[in-house]
Amino acid sequence: MLAVLLRWHRRLALIVALPVLLWVISGLTHPLMAHVWTPDVRWQQLALPSLPGAEEVIPPQRLLERQGYDAVDQINLVYVSGRPQWQVAIYGPPQEAERYREARPPANVALSYYDAVSGIPVVGGERLHAMALARILLGDPEAAVADVVRLDDFDLQYRFVNRLLPVHRVSFERDDGIQLYIDVIGQRLAASDNHWRRVGLWTFAQFHNWHFLGERHHPLRTGAITVMISLTFVVGLGGLLLYAVQWRKRRGRQGRDGAHRWHRRLGLVMALAMLGFASSGLHVVLGQFQAEDHLAWRADTRMAVADLAWNPLSSVTAQTVGLSQAWLQGEPVWQLRERVEGGEAIRYVHARTGEALGGDADRDYALALYQEWARSSGRPVQPVTFTRALPDFAMDYVSVYKRLPVQRLGLAEAPLSTFFVETHTGHVAHVATPEGRLRSRHFMHLHKYHFLGDLGLGPAARDAVISVVVLLILLVVLLGTFAWLRTYLRPNK
Repeated sequence: MLAVLLRWHRRLALIVALPVLLWVISGLTHPLMAHVWTPDVRWQQLALPSLPGAEEVIPPQRLLERQGYDAVDQINLVYVSGRPQWQVAIYGPPQEAERYREARPPANVALSYYDAVSGIPVVGGERLHAMALARILLGDPEAAVADVVRLDDFDLQYRFVNRLLPVHRVSFERDDGIQLYIDVIGQRLAASDNHWRRVGLWTFAQFHNWHFLGERHHPLRTGAITVMISLTFVVGLGGLLLYAVQWRKRRGRQGRDGAHRWHRRLGLVMALAMLGFASSGLHVVLGQFQAEDHLAWRADTRMAVADLAWNPLSSVTAQTVGLSQAWLQGEPVWQLRERVEGGEAIRYVHARTGEALGGDADRDYALALYQEWARSSGRPVQPVTFTRALPDFAMDYVSVYKRLPVQRLGLAEAPLSTFFVETHTGHVAHVATPEGRLRSRHFMHLHKYHFLGDLGLGPAARDAVISVVVLLILLVVLLGTFAWLRTYLRPNK
C-alpha cells in the first residue's frame, strides 16, 4: 500500500506542481496590491455638495423642452468645478449578453451636460465631469490629466469585480502612473490603480484566475481549473495519508536526504492549509459554471418631459445631494438623494404635483423592482419577509458590491435569500443565495483567513500570515520537486 500511495502521490504532484506554483506566486500579489502597491488616493468617497434652490437654476422641465427632449431616462443636477450643470441620461436598447462572459450593467447610455444657469450645452461635459471628480478624489485640484477614456465594458485592468459601468478612466501625468475609474452617473470612485498595481492585476488575472484560457465562465477555463484544484486536494490528502502510513509502520525514509525529510515535515504542517486553499478555491470555481445575470438588469425609468412638471429643487433641503426619477405604482416620482446619519437615504415627491410621499416609498419602490426583476428573468416572485434600508455597507453587503444606498429584501424561500437593489439608479446591486453565502464563508475563512479577525488581527496582519503560509507551501512544492529530481536522475542512490 505504501508503494502505491507513494507512486501516485509523486505522479499527481508532478502534474499539479506548475499550477500550484502559478497560484502561489500570483496569490502573493494580492497582499502586495492591498498594502504595498496601493494607489495614493486621498478620498475613497465623495462628499457631494448640497443642491441649490429652485430660484438659482433653470427648472429641469424647461431645460429639457428648450433642448428638444421628448423623454429622458434620468436627469440630475451635478457640480463640475463648482458650476451647477444638468446631467441628462438616455439609455439605448439592452445589450446582448456575450457567451461565457459575466453579465455587465447597461452601459449604452448617452450623457449630455447643460449649464444649469444659462442652459447652454457643455461641450465635452462628460469628460470634464470625470476629470473634476477624479481631481477631488485624488486631493489635487491642479493635477495634470494625461488621458480620459470611457469604458463600457470590463477588461484586464478594470475587472468584473468592480461592477460599475460605464466608467471613465482618468490617467494623470504622475510618476506612479495613477489612474482613477469614475462613475459619473453615481458620482463615485469605482476603482484606482498605478503602475505596480496594474502589473499585479495582470499577473493575478493570468496566473491565478487563468484568464488566458478564456472568459470567466468558459467551460475550458472552469473545467481545467476544477480538475487541477481537485488533483491538488487529492495530493494534499494523499500526503497526509502517506505520512500516517509511514509513521504507523515506521517505514519512513527519515534519513534519505534533507529534501525528502523537510518536504515531509513541512508538508505535514502545511497540508491542512493547502487543503483549505484548494477546497475553498474549488467551491468558488464550481459556482462559476453558471453565469450571474442580475447585474445586467436595470429598471425602466424613461419618462416623458411632460411628466416632470414639478421642479424638484423646490423640495430640496440642506441635505439633498442628488436627483433621479422613477415610476412608483404607475406614477412619476422624483427621488431626492439625501445625507443621513451613517450614509444616504432616498426621499420621494410626485413629479407632477410635488406632493411628498410617505416614508415607506423607497421600500415600496424596492418591492416593485424585485417583482419586476423576478418576472422579467423568469423567476418565481417569492414572499418578502423583511425589508431594510442600508445607508452604508454592512456584514452581508460589503464594499465590493459598490452601490449605495440600497434596500435589502429578505425572501422567504430558496433559491434566493436576499435581494439588494439601488433604488436611485434602478440597478440590482446583489442577489444572495444560501449556496452563495456558504461559498462566501468558505472562501473568506479558508482562502482569505478572515477567522483571524476574531483573534484580533487586522487586515495587514492577516495578509502577513497568509503570505507566510503561502511561502511555506511554495517551499513544500519546491522541496518535493527537488527530491523527485534527485531520485529520478540518480535512481540507484
